[in-house]
Amino acid sequence: MSQGFLEPIPTNERILMDKNTEREMNPYFDGRREWNERYGSYIKQVKTWKIVTFISLFTTLASVAGLTYIGAQNKLVPYVVEVDKVGAIRAVNYAQQKSIDNKRVIKYSLAEFIQNFKTIYGDAKIQKDMIFKIYRYLSPSYPAYNMVNSYYQEHSPFERLSTETVRVKINSIVQINEGTYQVDWEEVVSDPRGMKLRTDNFKASITILIVPPSTQAEIMKNPIGLYIKEFNFSKIIK
Repeated sequence: MSQGFLEPIPTNERILMDKNTEREMNPYFDGRREWNERYGSYIKQVKTWKIVTFISLFTTLASVAGLTYIGAQNKLVPYVVEVDKVGAIRAVNYAQQKSIDNKRVIKYSLAEFIQNFKTIYGDAKIQKDMIFKIYRYLSPSYPAYNMVNSYYQEHSPFERLSTETVRVKINSIVQINEGTYQVDWEEVVSDPRGMKLRTDNFKASITILIVPPSTQAEIMKNPIGLYIKEFNFSKIIK
């Protein structure tokens, strides 16, 4: 390189210098830089606070759900207290929870059904209440419903109660197979004055289905959800 002359700047470096100079002199870049410096941190903080807010909301909802579940639990602990003749405490123990014997409940329900179905009472209001109790165990989805309806159409208890009454006594309820029971009973027929006229014996084959109740109203109406699917009975000739 000769003295007195400056070495020319390479083309690539000159282009880069021109771009940097243009950015420094361009008001658009100045405004963008000012925006980033002034508001960029605010935007980042807003995003961070949004994340924190969602996490706090989720934690609050989970806590409320947990407290609701805990509050719904039964906190009462029953005890059985044994006392002597003078009232002094002899022993204190936890009350043990036992499962319901469904077979006994089923037999009770079938006995109630037969008694309400065949009893003829001297009072129309009581007779109507017994009929309502019958339909607790019936559903239009099963044949037994239509069978009972047909029987009442041909043998109206309200017409019969003016001439005689019928008292039902259950003799036995035997399980034949899974879901099928045989019920034997006798009917004591009396006149309106209470004088015994005759005693008739019957037997029935009843097929049941258990549909656990899902609402409070269903529980009050039919506690174990017992429904009679098929119901056939006949008089025993002796």
